[in-house]
Amino acid sequence: MTSAPDGITLRTVRAEDAEELAVLHRDAFPDFFLSSLGVPFLRQFYLGFADDDSAVSTVAVASDGRIVGSIVGTTEPAGFFSRLLKRRIIPFSLLSAREGLRRPSIIPRLLRAVRYRGGTGSPIDGALLSSIAVASNQQGRGTGSAMMRAWEQSAAAAGADNAHLTTDAEDNDPVNEFYQRLGWFLESQYTTPEGRLMNRYTRSLALQQEDQQ
Repeated sequence: MTSAPDGITLRTVRAEDAEELAVLHRDAFPDFFLSSLGVPFLRQFYLGFADDDSAVSTVAVASDGRIVGSIVGTTEPAGFFSRLLKRRIIPFSLLSAREGLRRPSIIPRLLRAVRYRGGTGSPIDGALLSSIAVASNQQGRGTGSAMMRAWEQSAAAAGADNAHLTTDAEDNDPVNEFYQRLGWFLESQYTTPEGRLMNRYTRSLALQQEDQQ
């Protein structure tokens, strides 16, 4: 069982969390592409992790009931996002059309975003960690580390032997050091069509289970 900092409770995502998680994501990543699509789009994104059997999630809840951190992912990256799109085709279509009309240049990137499987290159089996966000007032308190351990345990319990994630390689040292400190291994790098150099990390969940013993 993963311990959390004082005053923090860890649990899985619920549908009623979606709005709060969308705002947390926007505030944590104000310059990222998904945030630029707005809170309504992000709300649909997080609702997808509340009602899919392959979803693996952890949220950190403060003593006053506010969500101060979240991690979402899936044990079936190849099928999860297509199911999310099919289940929420109307809201996603309306929101995407609005943004596409306002900013036509984003359409190719939007299409890539909904097909995301964890980066380019050879596919990696196992769970995909899609997004992690921690409120600014929780930075350095161990909330992120506790969420990661809980998420890894949940992914392992769901049958995943390993996990993977991607993050920016440049101007992102604290985040890369965070993953490396928690035992994630830099598996490869790739460059997005927008020119961002990305790191792809993997993590053996069997090793994670041993660490907990």
